[in-house]
Amino acid sequence: MDDGPLMELDALSRGIIVALQDDGRASFREIGMRLGVAPNTVRARYRLLQEQGIIDVIAVPNHWKMGLTCHATIGLKLRPGYAEQAIAVLQARREVAWVGRLLNGYDVLLEVAATDALTFVRLKEELFTAIEGFVDADVFMMSDVRKFRYRIEIGDA
Repeated sequence: MDDGPLMELDALSRGIIVALQDDGRASFREIGMRLGVAPNTVRARYRLLQEQGIIDVIAVPNHWKMGLTCHATIGLKLRPGYAEQAIAVLQARREVAWVGRLLNGYDVLLEVAATDALTFVRLKEELFTAIEGFVDADVFMMSDVRKFRYRIEIGDA
């Protein structure tokens, strides 16, 4: 993550973010009508928000409907000084949906999905043996998800 200077989020920026969280496919015209500004104003601000790394509009696939029935969040415990190296290994793996460094409990948390239990076991073994400094892991298998959304409440919009 970039630790550069943060852009101050004014009402327009917050409104665009909220609108895109509601519908990531909304047009600049639709968002402009909702916020009372011209589509070109929305387009310019959207580009600025995107360039600064504040927003990224993406598709979020449903693992289960794609045949990836073994879905897990994994907490890794590592020897001191090995977290960054482990994160680099995990970032390179296409099976890893996201990876993050934690401040307490585990050193690294990640999400993976596989087509079946045998594939998941093989993947887990590959990951754990590829990570230098690996100590232990807890695997949290999910049978389904009851609520899933990427939305951050950003105040008045």
